[in-house]
Amino acid sequence: MIMHKKKDADVKRVIVVDSDSATTELIAEILTSISCEPLCYARWLLSAASIEQAQAQLLILELIPGDSGAVLDLLGELRRNPRTRTLPVIVNSTDNQMLDQLAESLRELSCMMLAKPFELDDFFSSIHMCLDTGSSQMQRLAC
Repeated sequence: MIMHKKKDADVKRVIVVDSDSATTELIAEILTSISCEPLCYARWLLSAASIEQAQAQLLILELIPGDSGAVLDLLGELRRNPRTRTLPVIVNSTDNQMLDQLAESLRELSCMMLAKPFELDDFFSSIHMCLDTGSSQMQRLAC
């Protein structure tokens, strides 16, 4: 896990999981620039327990081909846990067809979806919507 520390007590913690280290670093830099603390995890280290322990305000999770079952299981586990039930989640993928196929399931799990490559404005809007609106509103915001 790569941590980029901020000292401000009001900083939002955001978990980032992406298969490409360059993309992970770019997202971390973007988050740092908007006063967030990125917590970057390798896929194989990510678990519902590690997400709960991080006490983050947002999860940005890449969905890769062949991984959809594990991702849906993880998201289901998060939604069943009272401590992570309302954690906002942005699921992104370069596989638009897979996102379309899983759209209903992801909506039911209160996840926002973002196709890659995404426009920075769309990415910022998604992050701000999740962080500014608050986790209690996520079920109504899932798109």
